[in-house]
Amino acid sequence: MKMPDFPYHPTLEVNLAAIVRNYMRLCAEGGGRRCAAVVKANAYGLGVERIAPALYEAGCREFFVATLDEGVILGKVLVTSSLQPATIYAFHGCREGQVKDFLAHAIIPVLNDIPQLEYWRDAGKYALHIDTGMCRLGVSFNELDVLQPATGNLQLILSHLACANDPAHPKNAEQLALFKVVVQRFEGVDASLANSSGIFLGKAYHFDLLRPGCSLYGISPNISLPNPVENAVTLSAPVLQYRIVDKDHTTVGYSAAAEVNKGTVLATVEVGYADGFLRALGNKACGYASGVRVPLVGRVSMDMVSMDVTAVPEHLRTPELRITFIGEEQPVDVIAKTAGTIGYEIFTRLGARVQRVYPD
Repeated sequence: MKMPDFPYHPTLEVNLAAIVRNYMRLCAEGGGRRCAAVVKANAYGLGVERIAPALYEAGCREFFVATLDEGVILGKVLVTSSLQPATIYAFHGCREGQVKDFLAHAIIPVLNDIPQLEYWRDAGKYALHIDTGMCRLGVSFNELDVLQPATGNLQLILSHLACANDPAHPKNAEQLALFKVVVQRFEGVDASLANSSGIFLGKAYHFDLLRPGCSLYGISPNISLPNPVENAVTLSAPVLQYRIVDKDHTTVGYSAAAEVNKGTVLATVEVGYADGFLRALGNKACGYASGVRVPLVGRVSMDMVSMDVTAVPEHLRTPELRITFIGEEQPVDVIAKTAGTIGYEIFTRLGARVQRVYPD
């Protein structure tokens, strides 16, 4: 892979080939079922304008976004890329005043309650979300008997698993049993239950359409097993300044939250919470400099962090040195755990100052 000449600011290197390989891996795990791609929130913050066309070229023809606006953007991305229109679903459904816009842009709403069904009726194609235990969006399971959907336009029924990343959780089997009842109720309509984690729960969860999201981008689908997909993202940032500490018990950063001794080599690195590098990582996280593990010292500031690069050989401490925070040595799930969160939040929090690059 040809590496880009990184500029002097935080950079998110997105490996499109790895994302495509992850998609193919998930397709294979699904045993030949149709496999969509969830690209909401700008493809989890990584850049839908590059990721969606790459997945389309790999054979993906169905995409899920959160909102109408995201669907319009995705449709334009695919047209601009000279690709044939794909099927685009919007999870948040359609508000009454949006019907014309959904139809104009050929976006299929995922209807989530009976009022939405009432004003959509025979307007066009739609999907129907039945809540089987997430207690979030979706028509209540108990409302099945009063549903009067326009079945001629119903393209897909779906539900969402709450605990699929924990294969042993009893909620998985409970939701599967309820969804099977839904499938029987809508015989002949395509069904979708499995998200990234659900794909790895086995054939019983696959139905007609798989809906992977996080695992496309390298996030592990399982909390206890090795990650079956590739890391697809590298987050790095440049060194602004080196400092050799000249006395013991020197404090570092805001609130004097860390203390180092004489001879410590500190690198001030250009990334901070304004870039989405979480403040919770202060005094906990580490990065990698030319393959050497380097700890974060003190608080995360708005635009900077301090890293202890004493272990990095002196000849490598150059103005061109970059600290890698997400990559092969430290996938996103590792730094997310350090921050007490999940990889989804790490990716979607990364801000506009972090330049997205897509090396060949």
